[in-house]
Amino acid sequence: MENPIYSVVLNPKSGSSGEEFRASIERALQERAVEFEVFETDPEEGAVPAVKRAVEGGATHILACGGDGTIMSAVNGLGKIEKSPETTLSIIPGGTANLLATALDIPHDVEKAIEIALTGEDRLIDLGECGGHIFALGLGLGLTEKLVSGTSAQEKEKLGRLAYVKAMLAEMGQKPHRFTFKLDDGKEQASSGVALVVANAGEIGGSLKFAPDAQMDDGVLDLVVLHRFYFRDLARLMLAGLTGKMADDRAVSFFQAAKIEITTDPPLDMQIDGEEVDTKPPLTIQVRPKALKMRMARKAAEEMDEGEK
Repeated sequence: MENPIYSVVLNPKSGSSGEEFRASIERALQERAVEFEVFETDPEEGAVPAVKRAVEGGATHILACGGDGTIMSAVNGLGKIEKSPETTLSIIPGGTANLLATALDIPHDVEKAIEIALTGEDRLIDLGECGGHIFALGLGLGLTEKLVSGTSAQEKEKLGRLAYVKAMLAEMGQKPHRFTFKLDDGKEQASSGVALVVANAGEIGGSLKFAPDAQMDDGVLDLVVLHRFYFRDLARLMLAGLTGKMADDRAVSFFQAAKIEITTDPPLDMQIDGEEVDTKPPLTIQVRPKALKMRMARKAAEEMDEGEK
């Protein structure tokens, strides 16, 4: 594209200091002689209105700047625009977990993230949709939702990612929930577990692979069921995730489908892309193949290409 139009969609309260975060982004773009316009997110509606205004203004590249909530909101904003694959989404991470940024190998450092936003590789990725919410990474019920709801903003600010470890340890030994699920047009199946994840991407933290077959552009979603979670399971599951042998562990089951229907007893709270949402089961989750153009680090793009072979 000869004349790219850059729009910065910014959560002014993200980063160690809102003003410092914004200033560092603007400075990095100005030093590279990039013309851009800044759109601040809305405290109530997130990034959706800002993304809409940016696209209506002709933006060809959107730089979503903030934490996981801001990024999820920007993905939703673009995902709900009919021609969103014509607009490239980049991430300048400014939160604690930065899950999608990590999955795309985008560093927390603003200068390096800006460089990827301007010169990285573009790939079309799938999105998932559930109850009006759109996601790039996945959704979780049970234990995975508790990791989000059980971690306060103050703990994340003080402990960083260790806040999630603290929340996880607090949920050890929880009683499994009963649920049913249906894959595409197959028969309804019954099972039990402490956590259910519907994943579009299979890695967290850059190296821990919890859904071994998940790819962000394969046209299906991965259902991961964690049947139990005790102290004796923790080390084994972490090692299996790091070595790519999660599929062999007896405490976890894996399935793939373009459409997944889930019912739980009782209805469980849910998180999507690391943020709590109000939607509860029964759920219908569907994949939207190659629905969003993402700019990512070259390494992540190469791994995505390798996964297609």
